[in-house]
Amino acid sequence: MLAVCALAPSGPVLAVTPAQLLMQIQKAAETTDYSGTFLYQQGNVMITSRVTHVVDGEGVKERLEVLDGDAQEYLRNNNVVESLIPARKIVIVDKPRKDRFPALLLGPIDNLEKYYDVRAGRGSTRVAGRPCDMIEVHPRLDDRYGYRFCADEKSRLLLKSQTVDEQGTVIEQVTFTGLSLGSDVDTANLKSSFDYTQWKRIAHKPVAVDLMLEGWRIRYPAGFAPIMSIVRPKGTKGDVKQLILTDGLSSISVFLQKVKDSEKTFNNQGNAKVGSMNVFRQRIDDYWLTAIGAIPLTTLKDLAVSTKFIQPVSKQ
Repeated sequence: MLAVCALAPSGPVLAVTPAQLLMQIQKAAETTDYSGTFLYQQGNVMITSRVTHVVDGEGVKERLEVLDGDAQEYLRNNNVVESLIPARKIVIVDKPRKDRFPALLLGPIDNLEKYYDVRAGRGSTRVAGRPCDMIEVHPRLDDRYGYRFCADEKSRLLLKSQTVDEQGTVIEQVTFTGLSLGSDVDTANLKSSFDYTQWKRIAHKPVAVDLMLEGWRIRYPAGFAPIMSIVRPKGTKGDVKQLILTDGLSSISVFLQKVKDSEKTFNNQGNAKVGSMNVFRQRIDDYWLTAIGAIPLTTLKDLAVSTKFIQPVSKQ
């Protein structure tokens, strides 16, 4: 089994598996008290956010503020997240995302070594004024991108995450620019700057759907497995079905929607790219399949063109 070296702050070097190393980072994001500002960059888009995360006797509390563009706040209390949209005076109630920075894992990573070569980088560097260890994640095949992570030497909190393409070029990154840990965290930062008690509350309750039962035959890329299959309402324009696939690190969203009459003459295929995100659309019978992800375009295209729709036999 492949092993990598995780440098401990003191004492001997500990040999751990790639999965264990990434789980250390994931656990640190869940259990560490931290507060800081981080920068998200994708293509020409840059967004600055501020996060405060505290674990106490009542569980996990978190406040995330988007500092650029329209005001947005996300308030977490254990397994409930309130998304505040001040411009519309609404609060959307949902569940927390598992991969929101500085977390990084979407699902199980038991088969990680089949698809990635995870290794400790040479030496250490500094991010936001803190020493951190580099971790390089190289895809074994060209059907997915690679990653570079930098984890705090002591806490193992993820300080920087980069997505790199086939040429090793950074196409997306998230990095702390300032950070406080442990007792230095000011818990007063958990309080929202808005009085939203009178705002409209909308509970996000996704409806599960069995796509295979509905006639869809989707061939997943090697190593990917479904973690969610839901219907997203689109009002009078019809529902959109969404399937989320992940190999633990990378993810693909597949959207299925009926073709409108006004779209009957549109091209059967199309693609676009924004930073690390590729988009591929394929016409399948009377449906559009749109695959989106920080994944090479060829992988999304292979998924789309191999998908079949078999009209279920009516039970009547």
